[in-house]
Amino acid sequence: MALEGSLRDFDLFSLFNMIKIQGKNGTLVLSQGQEFVKVFFENGEIVGCDSNQVRMEDRLGTMLVRLGRLTGEELLGMVQVQRQTLKRMGTLLLESGKVTASDLQDALFNQATSILHRTFRWVEGDYRFDSMLPPDLDRDHFVPIPVDTVLMEAARIQDEWPEVERRLPGMDVPLGKSPQAQALHLDIDRDVSSVLDGRGHMQHGTSGLTHEQEMVLSYFDHAQAIRDIVQVSRYEELDTCKAVADLIEAGLLEPITGDAPKVVRPWVVDGNPDRTPEEWDSSRYLWPLVALGFLLPLALYVPRHRGSMNMGLASLQPVDVRVVPEGPTRLRQAWALRLTSPKDGGVMLAKDLGRPLDGPNPVADLTKFPDPMAQPVIPSPEPAPTPKKK
Repeated sequence: MALEGSLRDFDLFSLFNMIKIQGKNGTLVLSQGQEFVKVFFENGEIVGCDSNQVRMEDRLGTMLVRLGRLTGEELLGMVQVQRQTLKRMGTLLLESGKVTASDLQDALFNQATSILHRTFRWVEGDYRFDSMLPPDLDRDHFVPIPVDTVLMEAARIQDEWPEVERRLPGMDVPLGKSPQAQALHLDIDRDVSSVLDGRGHMQHGTSGLTHEQEMVLSYFDHAQAIRDIVQVSRYEELDTCKAVADLIEAGLLEPITGDAPKVVRPWVVDGNPDRTPEEWDSSRYLWPLVALGFLLPLALYVPRHRGSMNMGLASLQPVDVRVVPEGPTRLRQAWALRLTSPKDGGVMLAKDLGRPLDGPNPVADLTKFPDPMAQPVIPSPEPAPTPKKK
């Protein structure tokens, strides 16, 4: 039996804690408006997470391109191979040797926790828990996450998020590097590989910024909104927004007035890496060509007689051939006409239907025959004569 309800009545902290204590197996579906989040549990631990707003392929592929592990053309080739083989993006990246198993595990962990921590900020929505798990979970590369780890981090984010949000101009405001930031020499520009050795070292380098701040600043090579930066950042949403707020207060990032230039990524079209620019350009001609494909045969190639070889299109013309039934079919029709109109044998009815009979109905009028089901009339016996008395 499924467990469902509203998050106003049963908050996420209580829901996750109940699943952990009872050691449940199943899928928790959370919905708010048009966004859906699925959390997969096994023995009370999180073994997978998915969202219709954030795809693993988007975040992982874009991150690898920004870190120099892949080029845009290589990622586009990976996407094409994925569509042909239906393999997971992580499996293809491992087979290509571009990433290690540890890199993929870290990416899956960061993706899942990012989705969960953002979901814990929902103040309303619906939930549904079913005791079923999809068979295609990536158990090889997704390390189970204890629920306590997620709850502790979510509580910290909820405490700190209002202050960080107050320091930001808005998630959709485009930001760009200031002249001071453009003249700044970053440590990660000297040695990108040192950034990959750890997660968010807090030691200051010659630029006066932490590795985390330098990494976030490098995302703003073009003017972008904070919401877009969160999608490609290798850090949690709260930590990324903290770094952005620090960079704004340090004068290294500033809002862009007017129309912000659009960032063009050759491997992503409208945020969907499965669609290439060539497919996007050709799609505008798709429906006119489909309509032309239907209308052209109807306008030019519909035959004007039933003798055409294209019987499908010829069937659109009025029927000019009379079908004459033979054998048992003709007899069954005669019986049907006689039963429908016993008086004239259905002659007039057949004429109205466009199938006139050749002469009278061969089936005899049964009303002129005695009813075989009627009981025979048995005459009553005459009484015996009474003898006369002498």
